[in-house]
Amino acid sequence: MSAALPALLLAVAVAVWVPGSAVVGRRVRALVAAGSDADPRPEDASADPRRRWLLAGAAGLAAALLLGGTLGALAAVGVTVGGERLLRAAAPDEDAAERAALDRELPAACELLAACLTAGLPVAGALAAVAGAVPAPLAARLQVVAGLSRMGAVPRRAWAGQPGELTALARVLIRAGESGAAAVPALRALAEETRSAARAEAQAEVQRAGVWVLAPLGLCFLPAFVCLGVVPLVLGIAGDVLG
Repeated sequence: MSAALPALLLAVAVAVWVPGSAVVGRRVRALVAAGSDADPRPEDASADPRRRWLLAGAAGLAAALLLGGTLGALAAVGVTVGGERLLRAAAPDEDAAERAALDRELPAACELLAACLTAGLPVAGALAAVAGAVPAPLAARLQVVAGLSRMGAVPRRAWAGQPGELTALARVLIRAGESGAAAVPALRALAEETRSAARAEAQAEVQRAGVWVLAPLGLCFLPAFVCLGVVPLVLGIAGDVLG
């Protein structure tokens, strides 16, 4: 009975944690809010601190029951804290996803803005037109800037508060609005620079992936190298010294 208790605790925690229960919960909330103005949003289990601590605590309690005594108590604390940190690190980073989406869509947006300005549209109209052609989250960002520009805000005020990924684009349009500099060549150059940086980063990721792929192969050959190369050498030197 005592041996089955840790497994039972882990099973209960996983039942609460697994995506299936989250799906059921979202469906129930959607049915409850069907006749209201509520906007049910999907919840990520890994982003819920209570569920993280529940699963980590169940694992720690299971370790305590399996080991027992002082060692079990220490193991419970370590497993609980370490498990919660691992689960928190595995939670999706929405800010990182938004930054990646902005970097991915920025070159196309710059080229579309250059085309709209070349056709004679004002900056606010060009931003609104491009906002309707690019996906989120860049569309919402450009729509905010376009709305502020149409209400008479100066370029620097209209671009205030935008994320760092749009700093270069904001700098180009602010300079064009304040000094009258041509924005089209700068926008096209920015699009090319952004694409070049993305290609360089992708190549670096591929090279790092190649190193990580070869690492397990090196670990497989390491014992043979130690046994056939290092150990005989050490034994030979030890024999000469001690003999």
